[in-house]
Amino acid sequence: MKIRMTLAAAAAFLTTTAAGYAADLPVKASMLSPVPIWSWSGFYGGVHVGAGWGTTESTLTNISIVPPGVNLPLNLPFSQNSRSGFLGGAQAGYNWQSGVFVFGVQGDIAGLDVKGTTPCLVVLACTSRSNWLATASGRVGAVVADRGLIYAKGGAAWMNTTHSVDIAGFGAAPRTTLTSQDSTTWGWLLGMGVEYMFARNWTAFIEYDYIQFDKKNEAFRLNTGALAPVVVTVNSDILNKMSIAKVGVNYKFDWGTPVAARY
Repeated sequence: MKIRMTLAAAAAFLTTTAAGYAADLPVKASMLSPVPIWSWSGFYGGVHVGAGWGTTESTLTNISIVPPGVNLPLNLPFSQNSRSGFLGGAQAGYNWQSGVFVFGVQGDIAGLDVKGTTPCLVVLACTSRSNWLATASGRVGAVVADRGLIYAKGGAAWMNTTHSVDIAGFGAAPRTTLTSQDSTTWGWLLGMGVEYMFARNWTAFIEYDYIQFDKKNEAFRLNTGALAPVVVTVNSDILNKMSIAKVGVNYKFDWGTPVAARY
């Protein structure tokens, strides 16, 4: 009987001691790791590179010669110049995500080396070289496969292009520039792309844009050389069209954006 009472007392003592010791142990962290919820909301900025190609269509509308004051109205197709080249620039914007849908605004600016030369009026060479491009657009997209985004965009664009007309050189003869004019015009843009969030703050994208610019009438003053002070001015309607394919990366800032996780 004494042995049983002794064993029972020992068991009670050990149980009480173990419970108290366990209460003093630090609570271990959950073995489950948090799974990030990938959010597209927030401000972002980045860089891009790509290629551009398109056409420049020119139509002569008027020629004036002063003196004697000759004014000759025309409607004469002058040239259609195909051009291509490279571009590089930066972009910044803001996204807002609601469920699987992402809405945003974005601005881009890029330097261009997109140019082309074509014969015009047999003995002349017409050159168009685009120098820079700026766009402002809205975007709407849908999240796919957790980290992917498919989107479409539309908005406005502004492009600066230098148009020049040279007398084509024959043999070793150099070209002589008859006239040159810088032109900045605006147009509308439509595009689409795919973007992937490869880290919580980093994304990579590939995009295609088509841009058609407004027809603009430009006045080209010809280099009359020895005929000065005679001033010959040629007015021409110019229509630019451009396609762009580009790739780039963005960094998403977490300003005011809560970082969420699920377990």
